Amino acid sequence: MKKCCIYLDALEEISREDSAAWQDVRMHAGRCPDCATDMRLRGDLLEFMAEIPEPDYPAALHSTIMGNLEDARKNGDTDDTPSWLSRFFERMLQPLELVVSVGCLVMFMFLMQIDHSSQFNLKPVRPALLAGKSIPGRTGNRQPPETQALETVSAAEVDQFMRQLQEFNRTHPAQRRPQIDYTPELRLVNDLSNRRQP
Repeated sequence: MKKCCIYLDALEEISREDSAAWQDVRMHAGRCPDCATDMRLRGDLLEFMAEIPEPDYPAALHSTIMGNLEDARKNGDTDDTPSWLSRFFERMLQPLELVVSVGCLVMFMFLMQIDHSSQFNLKPVRPALLAGKSIPGRTGNRQPPETQALETVSAAEVDQFMRQLQEFNRTHPAQRRPQIDYTPELRLVNDLSNRRQP
């Protein structure tokens, strides 16, 4: 049988013991035997810890800590002295850092002065080469297609055509084609009514 852990979980999650959620947990612990046992054990533990006297600290604790800090500071001085190689690189790299920074600034100023709006006049090379050559298989004297203007249709002509179409469909039902539905069929995976029978 699984043990109820609502009271123990509430100890970790709820920060204040006077909140409404904590009151609900206490009401639950009054009815649940597992949570009631956990609540009683926690109370006993808190009482036991309250009765334990505060431990005596060593009298020389402060002097021991300060002595260890002084020793660490003395030992650290010998370790922190840079070697001649690191001092050499530090002296050589400081001017280089300054030169690189100034170079980046000059390059930025130069790029800001360039006019990016001007377009380069590049001549197309390939169409010029193909202009003199004739492509085999195509006739050179092609006529451009004639532009035809579309006729305008009035609303009265559209109404007359629709009436004639309805009259034709009414008088000739055998020649009428069935309406084809072009909408795609939608089937859901978990829909049991769409399942095909074998």
